[in-house]
Formats: sequence, C-alpha cells, structure tokens
Amino acid sequence: AMSDKEMYLKVGKIHKEICEKAKPLIKTGEKLLDITKKIEAMVQGAGASLAFPVNLQLNNLVHYSPLPNDETVIGPKDLIKVDIGIHIDGYIADGAFTINFDPAYDDMVSFTEETLENALKGLKPGMKISEIGKRLDLSMKDSKYKIIRNLSGHQLQAWDLHSIKSVPVFETPNEDLLEEGDALAVEIFITDGEGWIHSAPQALIYALTRNLAPVRNANVKKLQNDIFKRRKTLPFTERYVLEHLGYSKVDFFLLKKTDNLKEYPILVEKPGTKIAQFEDVIYVDKDKVIITTK
Repeated sequence: AMSDKEMYLKVGKIHKEICEKAKPLIKTGEKLLDITKKIEAMVQGAGASLAFPVNLQLNNLVHYSPLPNDETVIGPKDLIKVDIGIHIDGYIADGAFTINFDPAYDDMVSFTEETLENALKGLKPGMKISEIGKRLDLSMKDSKYKIIRNLSGHQLQAWDLHSIKSVPVFETPNEDLLEEGDALAVEIFITDGEGWIHSAPQALIYALTRNLAPVRNANVKKLQNDIFKRRKTLPFTERYVLEHLGYSKVDFFLLKKTDNLKEYPILVEKPGTKIAQFEDVIYVDKDKVIITTK
C-alpha cells in the first residue's frame, strides 16, 4: 500500500492537472452548471472523487455550487473563484484559483496569488502554524485590500476536510506546530470589501453530521445510508442527491428536516465588492514542507 505521503502527493498531482484543464473552460457566457459538470467528469476520469462540491463563486460570493437547473452564467465583468476538492480513498487535495474578466481587478487577483505564494515559501517542519498568519499580516500591512479574517485554512485527515488544526490568516497566539505527517489546506480570500464574510440565508452545500440520530422514514434512512457509504461526512449538493444517487426532491427535503444535515450557507461580502481566492495543500515531511497541489 502507498504511504500517507505518497497518497497526498498522488492526489495533489491529479488536482493540479484538473485545475490546468479546468482553466480554459472558464469563459464569459458559460453556464456555471456546464463548467461544473465538465470538471466533475474530469475528476471521475482521473480515478478520483470529489471531496466537496465544485465551488464556482462569482464576485462577492463564497460557497456557491450550482443547483440542478442553474442558469447562472459568467458575465463580461465577473471575477470567479474556482475551488476544487478531490480525494482518493479519503486522501484529500483541496485548492483554488481565481479567473477575472474585469481588468480593474487584475491587480487584486495577482496580489492574492503572490501573497499565498509568499506565505508558503520555505516553511519548515517544527515551525508554528501561526508563522503563516504572521507572513500574511506582513503582506497585508500596506495593501489597499483586506484579507477575509473569518475564513481560515484547515487540517486534512482521511475522510475529514476540516480536521483538528486550523490555519488562521493573521498571527494568533496559537502554539500548534507544523508536525511531520500534517496535511493542511492553506486558503486566503482577499477583497476590496470589508474583510469579513457573512452567511446568506441560502445554503447549497450540505454534509452529514458526525452523530446521526435515528431516522424513521425508510426512504430517508436509505438515502442517508447511501450518502454515508460514499461520502461519510464529506460535503455534497442537492444535485448529487437527485442526479447522482437518484432520489426525489421530497426525500431530500425530508432528510433536511432531520437533525442529521449540516448546512454550509453561501457566504457574502459587501454588495458590489469582489473576492479573490487562492489555496494550496501543504504536506509536512520529515525535513521539508511540500506543496502537494503545485
């Protein structure tokens, strides 16, 4: 069997290839749903599975994934964040990039990409994780943009997208270290907005909770078991339930009525602002820190 490290490197390499192939699909006038379906087919074709739904997040939105009949298209002045998570046997690669069609935002997008690059340069095993936040503080000090402070990176473990350690985007007194065997998704969101994100009323992404309460309805129970078998607590969408698993809207509605679903609401910045996002995964080896998604 492959070691954890080999698995993280393998899934990271596939992730990178999928992102390279996805970039040319992101064009103005294209439907988000069509782009999503093409990316999903690539993931399947590469022998991987989604770790969470493909996030195609326009302008000031985060955590948007298309609905079953989604008509949303990319407009001529839009900026779009593409966040893709894949896994093989529960080993996760999670990364994001931003494509922008409004030249006024070119600077913000390249600044975001460089800021993440600088934060990940030359990390060493044994460093405090807060070193990443410290570097980000330094990058943001003289910037006209703001980093979104209430979104952070997260540790990855088998079948677990948001595991124990977190990676704040500013320096904190947290003593957690980069320890051998750690895999961490480091993500930053930079905006011309307030630097704080709020939950919208609508959620398009769901996950089973860790402690499932008993379910009476036989169909709902079967649906819940089907999701758990394939996803454990990894996130999914309504479209997954209807199109992939073949259940009805009613079954899904009734599952939502139980206490067994966690909802990930759409997140929004101030109207009229935009957010750029970049994300990579780092794996802490014995003597170095490897960016698996590069």
